[in-house]
Amino acid sequence: MKEYLPKIINFFSKIAPRLTAGYALKKFATPSRIPRPQSEMEVYASSKKFFLKDGIAAFEWGNPTHPLVMLIHGWNGRGTQIAAFAKSLVEKNFRVVALDGPGHGISPGKMTNPKHYADFILNAQKELAPEGAQSVIAHSFGGGSAVLAVTYGMKVKSLVLVASPAFYERVVNYFATNFGLNKKSELIFTEMVSDFATIHPRDLNIAQLGSQLKIPALIVHDEGDTAVQYKWGEAIHAAWPGSILFTTQGLGHRRILKDPKVIAYVTDFIAKN
Repeated sequence: MKEYLPKIINFFSKIAPRLTAGYALKKFATPSRIPRPQSEMEVYASSKKFFLKDGIAAFEWGNPTHPLVMLIHGWNGRGTQIAAFAKSLVEKNFRVVALDGPGHGISPGKMTNPKHYADFILNAQKELAPEGAQSVIAHSFGGGSAVLAVTYGMKVKSLVLVASPAFYERVVNYFATNFGLNKKSELIFTEMVSDFATIHPRDLNIAQLGSQLKIPALIVHDEGDTAVQYKWGEAIHAAWPGSILFTTQGLGHRRILKDPKVIAYVTDFIAKN
């Protein structure tokens, strides 16, 4: 059935473009809650578990008086998905808190978008460390949202973007094309995404936003990433003054979150900044 879906969507987008675009928006903006796998159970068990004021699930390691490092997962992820960084950071005297984003893990919500996600990150920083966080490590969709959160006023000394997309507009266009929308329905879909996120996709250019920020940034990306192309990491690095690009091979989009060399490099970067 899935292989025929784009053709079915294309047909309906011709006779009911707005209705079809609305259906596409619901699919586009609704993450899947993937159960926590066995591989994350050990780090999950070792965490202190609590909820923020808005119901966001939090998982904490280390001394709560130490400088805060926030872990922000990507689309369809969970806080513990990125928690392999915790042990190394705690050894460097950091407090580490991983969060389940809105509509993800055990946090409330169904649909979300970059603006909504950025607000959640900003609010979490204000609640967890009003004085400001030491760093944020953000993966994929979470990376772009973290950059947006800084532009909204998040207090943080450095950012680590792992496998993050650079251009949200291309994400929107790619989804619309592969979903099967025709041109008219695609234009309506883009308008709906803009209204829902209260920001036009073309204005969420992470490379451009990063170029205006004055904080150190580490961009970690694998050359063989098939979910978010490596050239997007290069684009962010090229536009962001003083940023560092750490390139890996053979780790793809998710294994990069657990690689010992990546963890050591990221920990060292945060400790120095």
